[in-house]
Amino acid sequence: MSTGYRNYRTLPQEPKFLHGTPGSIYILQNDGLRPGLFRIGATRRSGVSKAMEFNRDMQNMLPGSYECVFELHTKDCGAALDAITQKFSLCRHGKKNLDFYQLDLEEASNTIISIIADINNLAIERARSRQQHAPELMRHLLPDLEPANNPSFTQPPPSFLRKAFEWVAS
Repeated sequence: MSTGYRNYRTLPQEPKFLHGTPGSIYILQNDGLRPGLFRIGATRRSGVSKAMEFNRDMQNMLPGSYECVFELHTKDCGAALDAITQKFSLCRHGKKNLDFYQLDLEEASNTIISIIADINNLAIERARSRQQHAPELMRHLLPDLEPANNPSFTQPPPSFLRKAFEWVAS
């Protein structure tokens, strides 16, 4: 009997959340939970605004309120969050979709700082390599940019936007 649903393995892969997007990695602490249990996540906004969002959420069944205890900006918050969750996978507590970790805050912040530094350096290297290869990739377009080298370029009629053309040409 067929249910009409395709197998999970055959479904197309969703794009990775926040990959390639600059944002912030945050650590939130909830005063209603045991000490040393932190929530780690990524956002395009600030960690403080994310804590306020969790505090306003009526469906949040956790006691207490969140406060942001650590926040650091990164050039690729999706890749940073993936690396951080992989690094702290043994410290994870609770359900899989809730990102709670039993950690020492100082050690966790030092680890996150080093991971983000590596990811930012990698993003800077990628940007530099793109800038170096851009003129080579656009080399075939350069002769067409100058009107003197382009035989199909004709001067506009003298009455049509003469002042604008003179201003651009000078």
